Amino acid sequence: MATLRNFTRVLTPLMPLVLAGSLGSAVPAAAQSPSPAAPVPPVTASPVTASPVTASPSSGDPHSAGAASPASRSRTREPLRILLTNDDGYAFPFIQALRQALIAAGHEVTVVAPLTDSSGTGTAVNTRFGTTITARQESAGVWSVAGSPGDAVSFALQRVYGDAPPDLVVSGPNAGQNIAAVTNHSGTVGAAVMAIEKGVPAIAFSTAVDVTTSPPSFPSLRQSIAFAVKMIDRLRATAHDGELLPARTALNVNYPTEPAGRVSFARLGTSSFVSTAYAPAPDVCADCFRVLPVLSTAPDPVRDSDHNLLTAGHVTVTPLDGSWEALDPAVTARLKLRLRSLTP
Repeated sequence: MATLRNFTRVLTPLMPLVLAGSLGSAVPAAAQSPSPAAPVPPVTASPVTASPVTASPSSGDPHSAGAASPASRSRTREPLRILLTNDDGYAFPFIQALRQALIAAGHEVTVVAPLTDSSGTGTAVNTRFGTTITARQESAGVWSVAGSPGDAVSFALQRVYGDAPPDLVVSGPNAGQNIAAVTNHSGTVGAAVMAIEKGVPAIAFSTAVDVTTSPPSFPSLRQSIAFAVKMIDRLRATAHDGELLPARTALNVNYPTEPAGRVSFARLGTSSFVSTAYAPAPDVCADCFRVLPVLSTAPDPVRDSDHNLLTAGHVTVTPLDGSWEALDPAVTARLKLRLRSLTP
C-alpha cells in the first residue's frame, strides 16, 4: 500500500489539520491532481548502515515446495530470475530504480506491475470471471497489467513465466511504510502473498516516509534500495539447500527514514499509523464525503512490533505466511466452549 503516495498530494496543505486531528475542511482543488513523481537517480548497492541479517526460526518446512516452486538448485553464485512488481504502477520511479540496481547486481529482472497506482488494494484479485484484463509489454522486460498487484503477479506467473517460474518475487519498494495493521491493506504486501500462494518465495520492501518535511519525503530511498539488493544477495548466498525462503513464506521489510544501524526481526503490530476520515464534500455532491488521512504517532501496543522498532530506526523484517487464522489455542478453546451447543 503506497500509503503516503496516495495522500502526499493533499498532505502538505493539510499538514496542520492532519497533525491536529481536525479534518473538516475541504481539500484544495490544486491538491487533488496528482503531480508527476520526481525521477530517482540510479542506485548502486553501496554499503548501508545496517547490521547483517541473521537467521530466524520459522515454522515452515524449508524442504517442501508448492507445485509452482522453482526447481531446487544451488543459487549461491547464480544470478536470480526475479519478478519485480509493486502497487504504485510499473512506471513509478522507485520500482524503476530498484530494477536498475538489481540488474546491476547481475540478476535477471522482469517487471510486471499494475498499469496505474493501485495502492491500498490489499490481496484483491479479479475473480469476475468472463471479464477481460489488459496486459501489455511496455518495453523489453517490462509489462503493465490493468489490475491489482495480485492480478499482476498472477498474470506474470501464468502468462509471462509459464512453466519456468521465477526464483523470487520482489514487491516494491513502496512509497511509505507497510507496518502493523496497515499491512492488511497493502497492495505491496498483497502481491507478495499472491506469490507465496502460487509457491514462489517473495519479499515486500517499503521505504518509510518522513512526514515532518514539506512536502513529505523519502530521505533513505537510496539506502533502502541498496539494502534490498544486499538482502536478496544474502538470501542467495545462504540458500545452500536451494530454497531462498521456507515454503509459503514472504518477508515484509520496512526501511526507516533514519537508520540506526540495526536489522531486527519484528512482530506484526496492531496499530494504524495512518487511517481514514470522511469529511463532507458538498462542493461535489450532497451525499459525498472526501476521504482524508489521519496520522498517529502513538506507539504500538505490541512492544517488539515492526511499528515500534521502525520508529526506533531499525530495519524491520517480519515473516508472513498469508494466513489470517488465529492460532492461539486458548482463544479457540474459549470459543468452542461458548459455541458448543450450536446445531446446524
